[in-house]
Amino acid sequence: MAKEKLENKGVVVVIIAAAFLLTFNQFLLITAFPTIMAEFDINATQVQWLTNAFILVALIFIPMSGYLSTTYSARTLIIFSLTCLLVGTAIGGWSPNFGVLLLSRMIQAVGAGIILPLIQTILLIVFPYHRRGFAMGLLGAVTNIAPASAPSISGIIIDYLDWRALHWVILPFILITFVLALFFMKNVLEQNRSTLDIRSVILSASGFALFILGLSNISTYGFLNVFTILPMVIGLVGILFFISRQFKIPVPIMNLNLFRNRTFSLAIILIFINMMLLLSTETILPMFAQNALGTSAFLSGFLLVPGTIILSVITFISGNLYDRYGGKRIATIGFACTTASLILLNTVGIDDSPYWVMVHFCLFMTGFGLTLMPLVTVSMSELGKADIPHGSAIVNTVRQFAMAFGIIILTSIISITVAVMDAPYAESNYAGTSYALVVMAVLGAIGLILTLRLKEKRD
Repeated sequence: MAKEKLENKGVVVVIIAAAFLLTFNQFLLITAFPTIMAEFDINATQVQWLTNAFILVALIFIPMSGYLSTTYSARTLIIFSLTCLLVGTAIGGWSPNFGVLLLSRMIQAVGAGIILPLIQTILLIVFPYHRRGFAMGLLGAVTNIAPASAPSISGIIIDYLDWRALHWVILPFILITFVLALFFMKNVLEQNRSTLDIRSVILSASGFALFILGLSNISTYGFLNVFTILPMVIGLVGILFFISRQFKIPVPIMNLNLFRNRTFSLAIILIFINMMLLLSTETILPMFAQNALGTSAFLSGFLLVPGTIILSVITFISGNLYDRYGGKRIATIGFACTTASLILLNTVGIDDSPYWVMVHFCLFMTGFGLTLMPLVTVSMSELGKADIPHGSAIVNTVRQFAMAFGIIILTSIISITVAVMDAPYAESNYAGTSYALVVMAVLGAIGLILTLRLKEKRD
């Protein structure tokens, strides 16, 4: 028993480190977007594909994670994912042009799409039921602080070096984690080999890709242009066919019957709202600080640092609070904080101190830390052990899609406002950000109302 516990500790250390590196890397380049745009002579819509392409590739593999985790060993999948991250990061640090940089992001995303739902599944299996809140709090403390800290850390590095250095700084940590995985990672999942339904994979990949492509075209072509409507419609049809097929085939790659559970479904909706708000806020605020308030890249990243620290503490605490009080109470307080912070961010004037952004962002991160992982734990606690891999696949698919959906829609609000306003860039950017924050505050309020309707199972 002591040996098993020691081995499990090694597994936990490896997967937590891998989770941090993959999520940290996903958001590492956000602060570098203005620099990359200038070097490669690309516009804001094009550079956003460094995020969108990552999410799209991840969305191809995340729905397959239920199949992958029962077909291949956890050790094999973790090592393969870290290899993708290692190779992609090295290519990114060398990138001579935007196309190669984009390719590096897609290689990294293969690893992320495989590993992120797998990590959640492993933790839920390794930890006993009554410690699931702690396990999800531990995962949340890592995967939440990673995307929150990436823009601020990258802002500091860019001010002293350049954006390529971001890859070389993180590369040794990836290599260390890869070596640890070779020595300490073991399989903790049950294998039950099945056939992968290729038609489902094609429908899922093409559906999400085309739908997000259409969304991303809004800021360039407008809502009613054929280049916006056509890919969105075709993509939506593909997603609907994918959903329909999962109910018809004997072994679905994603068990959507889990949505028959009302609590699981409501928790998934709340996770979707929460993730929309997270990436949008982390993307919009540094751009707002630089473009409207006139700060440097360093300061725009530094403004996020205190919130990042608060998030890491609150997320870990929320896991322990979940074990005592359940997820509904904690998530309700969290959405209240999130909504209030978005309202307050909208009061920051163009001539006000940028440090007000820091203050209100701290409240936002407090709210986020009290919502996401308790909601994930609520959703997973509704499932039996055999359904956890599919539940994890659904949660992580929703998280990635929500981030892409949110950032495209909300940054499009800013881009369209800048394009149609006859005003200096700083003023139009300020107005566009204000409109986006109003929409986000409304989403936060909807999340608060829905959380009050949440019913959870408590043992």
